[in-house]
Amino acid sequence: MASKFIHEKLQSFRSWMTSSLLTSNDNQISGICWLLDLPPEIIQMFTDYLNVNDLISFSRTCRTFYTLINNDNFWMHRIHRQLPHSIAQLYTIDVYQPPEMIQTIDEPRHADFLHVRTDSDFDKLANSSATHYNDEVIERRHDKMYVSNEDFLKHVNYFQFKTPSHHSTIPFMKLVYFYLIDRKRRAAASMDVIHLDGNYLADRTDQDSLTGHIIQLRSVCWLELTGRFQQRIMPGKYEVSWRMKGRTGYVTLYGETEFLVVPSHGKLLIKKIEDNDFRNYVLQQGDRWFTMNMGEIIIYKPSIVWMAIRNWNNGNWKSGLSWDCIELRMIP
Repeated sequence: MASKFIHEKLQSFRSWMTSSLLTSNDNQISGICWLLDLPPEIIQMFTDYLNVNDLISFSRTCRTFYTLINNDNFWMHRIHRQLPHSIAQLYTIDVYQPPEMIQTIDEPRHADFLHVRTDSDFDKLANSSATHYNDEVIERRHDKMYVSNEDFLKHVNYFQFKTPSHHSTIPFMKLVYFYLIDRKRRAAASMDVIHLDGNYLADRTDQDSLTGHIIQLRSVCWLELTGRFQQRIMPGKYEVSWRMKGRTGYVTLYGETEFLVVPSHGKLLIKKIEDNDFRNYVLQQGDRWFTMNMGEIIIYKPSIVWMAIRNWNNGNWKSGLSWDCIELRMIP
């Protein structure tokens, strides 16, 4: 009942806030002085129902609300309120505590790729990940996710939001909050695509694309896309997904297609998908875009994250798929 009452009062307050930004004057502001007398904890309850744009509007109404919102405690509360407990705990406390690591000598290992380029930087990074971030080594080294406050400020960038130029004027936990809710995407059209000539593979605009441009697989024997996220990805466990679509009756990807994700300081991901699996997905989805979950990566330090799609060992032609983007989503 109390929650319903708060929600109704909030709707009334949001209506006032929107109109006040258009026609604000001293009389209107004096009309809500009762809000300024409320404890900060109560005002915080109101803001729990506001989205990011509403919060910006709210902070512009007066100096008191601006001061309330531009405070680490405000954003720490919001992180705990909106995000799973383990993520909130990690990014308000745990991730900033340095690990007590044990020095180890790690036995060299190779990534279990079907399609290998022995001299490529991508494969070398994958072998390094397999060597230094397999489960056995992580346990022996007592490794944990870690980033210092200084390194977070140095490397944090946003995909969905504009990255501020002066971090020092912004509460640290506000920067953390926006990193946690930010969508971390990389367009397939921004990657290095072998045989991208309009005949074998093509860069196309698509009105339903989340990134504007897509890569369309028309017909090719050697399938290879390689790219990386422009910004460093912070420590955490991330679900990896690819957005794609197929042409019903035209999807042909003989053998196993590998979807690879390799962080510079974390556990790599290898997802192998067979031709029949692609056909089944397309039969279920038709000609619509769909998102395929590829698995998880775990990042222990701020990392450059590379990704690739590979299928070239067999001499058969591949056709019928299009790729929009890859996305990382932090999970508990």
